[in-house]
Amino acid sequence: MPAWTSNANEATRLRLVGAPAPQDAVFYPEFTYPIFGEAETIFGYEGLHINLDFCSGSLMPSLGVSYSAKNSKTSAKIDDPEETLRAFLPDTLARHDTLVSLAEKEAQGGAFSPHGTNIAEYSVKGKERASRGVFGARARTSDAARNFVVHHATWDTPGFRAWHERAQIFTLFYIEGASYIDDQDPNWEFYTIFERTRGENADAYHFVGYTSTYRFWSWQDKTRLRISQFLILPPYQKQGHGTQLYDTVFARALDDARVCEVTVEDPSESFDLLRDKCDLRRIANAPMITTARKDNQLHAPLAHTWSEEARAQAKMAPRQWSRILEMLLLVHLDADNEESMRAYRLQIKARIFRVNREALLQLPRAQRQAKLQETFEAVVDEYSEITGAPLPDMLLEAPPIVERDELHIPGLAKRAASAVILLGDGEEEEEEEEYAHKARRLG
Repeated sequence: MPAWTSNANEATRLRLVGAPAPQDAVFYPEFTYPIFGEAETIFGYEGLHINLDFCSGSLMPSLGVSYSAKNSKTSAKIDDPEETLRAFLPDTLARHDTLVSLAEKEAQGGAFSPHGTNIAEYSVKGKERASRGVFGARARTSDAARNFVVHHATWDTPGFRAWHERAQIFTLFYIEGASYIDDQDPNWEFYTIFERTRGENADAYHFVGYTSTYRFWSWQDKTRLRISQFLILPPYQKQGHGTQLYDTVFARALDDARVCEVTVEDPSESFDLLRDKCDLRRIANAPMITTARKDNQLHAPLAHTWSEEARAQAKMAPRQWSRILEMLLLVHLDADNEESMRAYRLQIKARIFRVNREALLQLPRAQRQAKLQETFEAVVDEYSEITGAPLPDMLLEAPPIVERDELHIPGLAKRAASAVILLGDGEEEEEEEEYAHKARRLG
């Protein structure tokens, strides 16, 4: 780092004052470029510390900036981190001593309660530890259960808009590409998680994370629900709270007759993994899958009509539904049945081809074969990681490359577009075409 330049991610120190230990320890943002610029640097200081503390429940903020030295000899413009950060915070900030006093009152219980309707509760078994927080020792044993609550709120919920104004800066710190949302748009809904502890006077609540969802009109009186910002704060990560939050949102959507589908806006890799695991667990135990397995329908090629009817019941987006079904098929795949291996491989390659048809049709046959096989192997390798199912060697055997370029065969592109032929799987073209049409006949 150049002289007199500080890394904004390392200089910014966040803390939930009043939270149970060790959740009250300092943690750091993943991103600060929405606030301090793409370089995420602050010029003009040595030993810079930006202390942004929050009451663990109400999220009343306190901002303090300190440094060991300030460059007074440069002619370059020195950054003002406090002024810059204040533009992203509510107008009202507490002095640090006032914040500590308020956090102590909240920890005693009764001073703050989550806004909205309590829609779910769950417990997490505590780990054995003894530690001292800001307001005294809080010991946990292996038998101590930590309790959490999930609340649902909208902009019309009394007090929620002001609370959200204090919470929203965390989206800039932890969601890449995030921006503040329009608090005048009535289609937004929110689900918040708080840890509930017993204070001296009443229950106390400490912020864990939240998600925002948006309703889009679909058709008739139906809506699509899009999960937008999804956040669990670092002190509470890797403890199952993301799973609880996602499952709660989806359970509400399944119970809501107005919702026809749940989608996700620009998911990160970590969220994709969480989503896959949650969806897989839920769908694996769903009645439509149990029935399909009993009726011997859960095999490749999947009947199109059954799949679409089941997807509508599951309220899942098409791509995600296909991925989850492909994972379930892998789990129940007969490793000794060559025909089952081939049917499963073609099921996945058919989807890969549909999604990437235009690009694949531009490639010579040999390259097309190789690209399909490469993508197929990456997909099933990911499925194996998620499900724990082994990958039989027979499944991964690459078909022989056929050198002739079928792009020069009259009518091929048109047939591929209409029949979803897997160009270049290395097996007989007549069999591939028969497979694609068979899936539709079954539907």
